[in-house]
Amino acid sequence: MSFNRTQSRAVIGLLTGHNTLRRHLYLLGLQDSPLCRKCGVMEETSAHILCECEALASLRHAYLGSFFLEPKDIQSISLGAIWSFSKASGLP
Repeated sequence: MSFNRTQSRAVIGLLTGHNTLRRHLYLLGLQDSPLCRKCGVMEETSAHILCECEALASLRHAYLGSFFLEPKDIQSISLGAIWSFSKASGLP
């Protein structure tokens, strides 16, 4: 799958943690709270979104193949699947 600039930026940001998720913005002083906008329980980090957010479990299963993942599992998931999950989640 060839990615355009927007897709590449979103996937790379999600994989590296340098993105517009709340924890990153909170650390930069641009957000009042680091809590996940989907579940409101845990900090909104890449690992939380990709692996453990309960509010995204069904989407994660549909796009990434499992309701919950370990961070090491992300290595074996295609970038296209991560892009599709990211887009479906509605998160930046």
